[in-house]
Amino acid sequence: MNVLADGRWAGDTGIGRLYKEIIDRKPTSVQMQTLNLDLKLGHLLSPWYLGKKINESNAEIFYSPSFMPPWQSKIPFVITIHDLNHLYYYTLFHKIYLKHLIANLAGKSKKIITVSNYTKNEMVEVLKIDPNKIEVIYNGIDSSFASNKEIYSLNRPYFLYVGNRRKYKNILRMLQGFSKAKISKEYLFVLSGDIDDQLKKVIESLGLQNRVKFLGFIKEEQLPSIYKGAYALLFVSLMEGFGLPVIESMASGTPVITSNITSMPEIAGADALLVNPIEIDSIANAIEQLVNDKKLHHELSKTGRKRAQQFNWNITAKKTWDTIMY
Repeated sequence: MNVLADGRWAGDTGIGRLYKEIIDRKPTSVQMQTLNLDLKLGHLLSPWYLGKKINESNAEIFYSPSFMPPWQSKIPFVITIHDLNHLYYYTLFHKIYLKHLIANLAGKSKKIITVSNYTKNEMVEVLKIDPNKIEVIYNGIDSSFASNKEIYSLNRPYFLYVGNRRKYKNILRMLQGFSKAKISKEYLFVLSGDIDDQLKKVIESLGLQNRVKFLGFIKEEQLPSIYKGAYALLFVSLMEGFGLPVIESMASGTPVITSNITSMPEIAGADALLVNPIEIDSIANAIEQLVNDKKLHHELSKTGRKRAQQFNWNITAKKTWDTIMY
């Protein structure tokens, strides 16, 4: 089969990781073509340019690891919708664009892959997409997290957050919960990325100047040791289609505190502490619980490792290629 893939998504992002893992595991029977447009991924005219390039190719099917479908494709296409965050945390324009244009084009696809049953149900209810057209395929996890023996050290125990700074990531409430938790001042809250002026003001207002640290950009090869060195992951997002840091942390043997809404209970199961992400006290209580109850900390470390084994890139890739080809 001759497959054309949208190579614009390749790169050092969550979607880029998915794309790499799928392409690296393509069946030998697949002849691969990669589409690279000099056009930003979020460009208004992306669907039209995609359709044009697809119709100029000799491919039999088009695959995208993300939400952008083509306009008037002459061949079947498979896309991936990871979440519907644009409906809730972006501009009114983004909401209209996704709900009306993208949803309409996605409905013409051969299949839509999504990464959780939560997002599938949302697509059915909000975008009115036929549930029979949607295939749930969980993300996988690299074996390096489970096999890693290196432990990153700051000479103090730390809670870890890995991710971007978008509003729905709920960083302000995590900082407030950490500040309110009655635990030793030795514990740090460590975040990926760099500090900005807004966060600096929040941290100062909470008196956390000596208890919050930013690691800057974290390279993929550094992640396993940083997870393994953490006392726990603090990932209390307001919305996730999947939440990859949850299982990366679990695979590293590091307990997880995450939200009790959207996809996170589905992914974490009973092997994490689930909190109400809106309530500061709920976050603070979970932090206190993990610090004070060493037996619970040990148990979540053990059961989290076991749960993470369910998420495997080989399984993800096989199910994805089966969806593309058959």
